[in-house]
Amino acid sequence: MSYVIGIDKGTTTTKAAIFDADDGRVVATARRPTQSFRPHPDWHEEDMDGTYAGVAEAVREAIATAGIDANTIVAVGVSGHMGGLWTLDETGRPAGPAIAWPDARASAMLEQWKGDGRVEELFAISGNAPIPGLPLILLSWLKVNDPDFYGRIATVFCAKDYVNYRLTGTIATDESDLSFFPCDIRRRVPSDALFALAGIPEMRDRLAPVLETGAVVGRVTAMAAGETGLAEGTLVVTGAGDAVAAAIGVGALESGQAVTVIGTSFMNNLTVDAPLLEPAGVGFLFLMPDGRWQRLMSNTGGGSLCLDWITATFGAKAFTAGPQAMFEEIEVGARAVAPLSNGLMIHPYFNTSGMTAPRHEPLARGSIFGLDMATTPMAMVRGVMEGVAFSMVDCYGAMNAPVDEIRITGGGARSPLWREICAAAMNRTLLVPEAEETGALGVALLAARAAGLYETLPAAARAMVRIASTVAPDPALAASYARAYPLFRDLGRDLAPLWKLRSALLERTHCKKDAP
Repeated sequence: MSYVIGIDKGTTTTKAAIFDADDGRVVATARRPTQSFRPHPDWHEEDMDGTYAGVAEAVREAIATAGIDANTIVAVGVSGHMGGLWTLDETGRPAGPAIAWPDARASAMLEQWKGDGRVEELFAISGNAPIPGLPLILLSWLKVNDPDFYGRIATVFCAKDYVNYRLTGTIATDESDLSFFPCDIRRRVPSDALFALAGIPEMRDRLAPVLETGAVVGRVTAMAAGETGLAEGTLVVTGAGDAVAAAIGVGALESGQAVTVIGTSFMNNLTVDAPLLEPAGVGFLFLMPDGRWQRLMSNTGGGSLCLDWITATFGAKAFTAGPQAMFEEIEVGARAVAPLSNGLMIHPYFNTSGMTAPRHEPLARGSIFGLDMATTPMAMVRGVMEGVAFSMVDCYGAMNAPVDEIRITGGGARSPLWREICAAAMNRTLLVPEAEETGALGVALLAARAAGLYETLPAAARAMVRIASTVAPDPALAASYARAYPLFRDLGRDLAPLWKLRSALLERTHCKKDAP
């Protein structure tokens, strides 16, 4: 029997999962928290050695839990969060701490780029609406604000690439992570123009060599074998950035296949066979294997985070069960609430990032419309679920490309009710993958193909991606949501100027408080 292992180096948790290479069955999973540091407000850093130590511990525990011979693990794939900045100096040691993608130290510089037109130029070349944690912006910020750190950089790559480097000794990145670097997204190559735009042309030659997603990086060294419990010589493939890995892990490989992830962020990702940059200035465009692209429309903090706020705010009064049973109580209680309870409408933009798709409205905030004396905490729970589902309609509707099939996953998708609401809002059947660790499974598929167990990636997906169930839309609920969606859409548009007034009011209020 043969196994493949997928490592998912996350922002908060690192996971190692061992899969049966024949059918994708999970054999064992181990987790370690990802330790981060915030030496200044808005900074988000990691110790690179400490992060790798957590990866090694998770891999060793997974192998021990599975009770298998490490020699039966034929290949390793690594997924990692995209963005941020991971660097090496000339000796191959970290040039400084890793900077993770949520880091906001370069926010002011990004605002300058918006003002002088560089953001528009960046999107036109890369297909990505930049965030402060984009490697290009972070490098530009370091050159100005920390020239010593900048001067030590000999290699630039991403989180998963550092793990691969420690496993094999080889420096490389892949196409998927290149997407979030200075990338010419149409030609699928690094963009000299974007390095110049950021004022860092010298970094072009310090970018790690770019391999195809899923290509062989190398083999596990004797040192790495001792650290992880893997067998020396085990094949290691590039893996992929987390968004791409998750799409592979649910089998969304062909043009027209999509995946919706209800996590802290709410992501709607569509695989396409040609670069898709519409709507302009919004979302991300990533390189997928086999010459395809992934158009990603994400509302950061517009997913399960909103439900977390409801339960935290009203939990003491609304939920009588203990923590273990609370979500079962939520499922039952919210299901008992009538759809669109008494006209309640919630816009799920609770996080400070505002609305990031299908329009970029950073000043947007959540709204509760139709609140009255009949509104209960359970009604607001259902209202959040419905608001997120309406934003799903928003996002897919904004993409000028056919959506043939949608697979739904993520922590929020564990709720049967939430899945049913999304299916009704979209008025289409949704597929529910069995695997929860879709990122780890995605890179495990890449590993299985590279090891020669499958001729193609779609063949690996057909064998290893298991669909647990499908969710068909309830016709009556779909009709109800179709009537209500224009109200959700129009409210959002009408609130846009009011969000700006709110922000200006807050600025004036803060100025008065700060005045002597």
